[in-house]
Amino acid sequence: MDKKWTKWLIPAVLIVVLALVISGLVGAQSKATVGYIDMQRLQHELPQFQELQELLNSKNAEFNSFGNYLQTQQKNELAQLEKEKNAEIKGKSQEEIKVIEQKYQEKAMKAAEGYQKKLETENARLSGEVQSKHDEIFASIQKVLGEIAKKEGYSIILEKSVVYYGGEDLTDKVISAFKSNGK
Repeated sequence: MDKKWTKWLIPAVLIVVLALVISGLVGAQSKATVGYIDMQRLQHELPQFQELQELLNSKNAEFNSFGNYLQTQQKNELAQLEKEKNAEIKGKSQEEIKVIEQKYQEKAMKAAEGYQKKLETENARLSGEVQSKHDEIFASIQKVLGEIAKKEGYSIILEKSVVYYGGEDLTDKVISAFKSNGK
């Protein structure tokens, strides 16, 4: 008989505990104050994002210029290797020519890989500069949002695209904070 009660008691206790937890969560949610921001609007209205776009355009132009420079350098190096190869294969047997061509093909591949690495390194450097500015802007936005949340009692602030219903639009407050602080 003890086993019979124990068998039903454990699930009943678990159901009661689960019901209390759920009701506590529902109660906590009803007290939560939710705000949201429109990131697209911030990107259009805050000068920091315009500066970021200008930086991105500048770094893209710099990257393209560097890429063109490397392409010219690579083309010149490959032309020089071709001249060296042609000079070396004159008067050689078919077997010797195959060995020489293989050697120069490896040199050309090694040169191409070197230029590719330079291009990737430059891309990483320039992307890092843009990412750093991006992170700085988002840190400023998060700081402003933290101040608004603390001052006005918001427990959650989301991006507008994930809000389907409810919440308060804080975008104007963020823009005002940036304008008043001169950020």
